[in-house]
Amino acid sequence: MKIQIIFTIMYFVLTTSILQAEILKGKFELQSSKINYLVTYLIKKADGDSQASKGKGECNSTCEFLIAAPIKSFQSKDSNRDANMLKTTKADKFPLVVARVFTKNEITNGVLIADLEIEFSGVKHLYKNRPFKASLVENILKVDGSFDLLLEDHKVEKPSLLGVDIQNIVPISITAIWKKTQ
Repeated sequence: MKIQIIFTIMYFVLTTSILQAEILKGKFELQSSKINYLVTYLIKKADGDSQASKGKGECNSTCEFLIAAPIKSFQSKDSNRDANMLKTTKADKFPLVVARVFTKNEITNGVLIADLEIEFSGVKHLYKNRPFKASLVENILKVDGSFDLLLEDHKVEKPSLLGVDIQNIVPISITAIWKKTQ
């Protein structure tokens, strides 16, 4: 009998510590963010980032977040590369990169699984089941994660260096701080 009680207590402790869930409910406003991209050429890598995103979100039984960043706000350490990026991504016609994020309303063990609909260079593509580290502390939601954006998914003509195209895969990393407003 004592062994059964001990196993029952151990099971309860283990399952509650393993399956910790935070429920998201209400409206959120983006307070700050950093979005970073990395492009890879045959002989070098180049990255840039933006901290100019705006966004809002709402969680009920599911969550939907909307985030937008001006393409021209992405800066690398090379102004020539930045100017070429604006031309390559057709930023004059499509000045924003827009992400619609769809997820359940719970963070489980510090992870939020999301579907991302990214509109980039005028083309939308859905990236499914992407994990993000997330925490909700005193009405502040912090989300960190990354995913690989494929240029071909957005019909972006790959720029080249010395006649060699950049890689199709562009790793994107995101840190976002959201404040619950309601």
